[in-house]
Amino acid sequence: MRHFLIILATATAAFAAEPNAKPLPPGGKPPPTDPLHDKGRPVATTPSMTPDETAKAFKLPPGFKVQVVTGEPDLVQPIAYTQDDRGRLWVVTNTNYPVCPGKPQDSIIIFESTRGDGRADKRTVFYDKLTFASGIAIGHGGVWVGAPPNLLFFPLKDGVDKFEGEPQVVLDGWGNEDTHEMLNDFTWGPDGWLYGTHGVFTFSHVGKPGAAKNERTEINAAVWRYHPVKKIFERWAEGASNQWGIDWNDHGEAFFAACVIPHLWHAIQGARYARQGGQHADPNTYDDIKTIAWGRYEKAGYCGMMVYLGDLFPPEWRDTLFFHDIHMNKQRNERVVRSGSGFKSERNGDFMDSGDKWFRGLSPQYGPDGSVFVNDWYDKVPCHQQREFTDRTNGRIYKVTMDSVKPVQVDLSKSSEAELVQYQLHANDWYVRHARRILQERGLTKDGSAALEKILFENPDDTRQLRALWTLHCGGTLSEATALKALKADSEWVRGWAITLLCEDMPGRATLSLGGSVQQIDPPVFLGEIARLAKEDKSPSVRLRIASAAQRIPVQWRWPILTALASHAEDANDQNLPLMLWYAAEPAVAADTAKAAELLASCQIPKVQEFITRRIASGK
Repeated sequence: MRHFLIILATATAAFAAEPNAKPLPPGGKPPPTDPLHDKGRPVATTPSMTPDETAKAFKLPPGFKVQVVTGEPDLVQPIAYTQDDRGRLWVVTNTNYPVCPGKPQDSIIIFESTRGDGRADKRTVFYDKLTFASGIAIGHGGVWVGAPPNLLFFPLKDGVDKFEGEPQVVLDGWGNEDTHEMLNDFTWGPDGWLYGTHGVFTFSHVGKPGAAKNERTEINAAVWRYHPVKKIFERWAEGASNQWGIDWNDHGEAFFAACVIPHLWHAIQGARYARQGGQHADPNTYDDIKTIAWGRYEKAGYCGMMVYLGDLFPPEWRDTLFFHDIHMNKQRNERVVRSGSGFKSERNGDFMDSGDKWFRGLSPQYGPDGSVFVNDWYDKVPCHQQREFTDRTNGRIYKVTMDSVKPVQVDLSKSSEAELVQYQLHANDWYVRHARRILQERGLTKDGSAALEKILFENPDDTRQLRALWTLHCGGTLSEATALKALKADSEWVRGWAITLLCEDMPGRATLSLGGSVQQIDPPVFLGEIARLAKEDKSPSVRLRIASAAQRIPVQWRWPILTALASHAEDANDQNLPLMLWYAAEPAVAADTAKAAELLASCQIPKVQEFITRRIASGK
């Protein structure tokens, strides 16, 4: 207590509000032009090329080539796409850009190569009354589309690529203030949630249709997720600027790229990142997590994120990050290396450099043959704020491949449970992810669960162990006993993910989700084991997972975990742990100043000591 009083007595009331965040203009809307945001947008001065000419103009590493999948007039303005379980492309067009919501004139189009040569020879219009849309995913019986103000769902009948009537509105309240920065680039996460990203100058208040204000979640500059079975929406992390896409590496660590501010970020559940503008949702954030970028590409706007886990490219490209530089007509590549609890990036060079200055690559995705698809917005100008619009009659999708590629015909929807479980061992993560989602949709049998547990506890490769762990969780058969056993795994990544999954459905989640109530129940037994790991585990990555998961644990149950994490003096200068610990500790400190004083007295991390003192001194 004496230690606490000395620190409290020296605390001052004059603390900086939040570094690295510029205030928004009056009314909460961005200015019509932003000099920093507009800097370095080269308008193409060369004539446009045909799709085939553009494909031939790319500069690539030796052994790679680019094919045209489709282009105008069959496709225009392909803002987003996804792949179904047959490897077909479902593409969203957006000729309304930059006006939102615009007119009901845009489409969802299915493209398929029936000849196996990679070029789409079959084109099917699934829906042709979309307004401004920027995200699409397939799963759980239908098609998910983001079209502000709504997240839409189009139910499908088995084996039928048709939709009748009007789509269901799953969530509404999505904003459209900046049409670069709305909900976008949907991706199924390894945990079975639908993930998306969202920019900083668009202000969304998301909830179920008819939800009251206090049942809605504010979103700007964020990674969000929605559970298709539990019907829960969450702001998963917040901050940064205009991120467009998120992806996971072989060990389930997520990354996204952002525009204008430093370009690369390690995505952590519950993290709060340095913002381009505005303030954090929690006024007691005090400081935020910084970029992992090796440096900053100047004059750049970035789009898309793919961690390549296909099986076609040479091994040196596996588990590296691919994203597009829209302004400079390139696809960048970086690798990440461990740094404390997180990562730092290393520049790996430019993977694709277009000889066509109209090329505007958006989202790379690898497919069932290991090749990588790229949707090309194709425009003379890279940004609507330049007010120099060209026509809306062009757009392409390319396929980056190699001579060694072999045609693949696949339909995972026809696979048995045993086959889908076996796909968790496949060298191409396309099969792993689609098979996992199908197993989630069907539910796991006793035999399927047993086969996955065998992989989890007997396979020597921890990436395969993780795949089994995730699939058991998605399939609803990850028991507490199995998860507790996984906490003792040799792999730090398996231990960390077991913590994340054990805490997913904690009652504390109700403070982050829409609706629901917190039941007053006894703490689960596994919290004691997590507290032990918080004290004893030598992996900073595991401690990061614990700090992240602690935000989901009811405040009154957090203290043993917070105390254990705060005892690690070696984490004082870690890029993530002090702040993630603080984000978990802050509501507990506010709720119980006596226990906060005890935590302050034992804490070995100076930044957390400072923030505890500051929070108590605020008197709020």
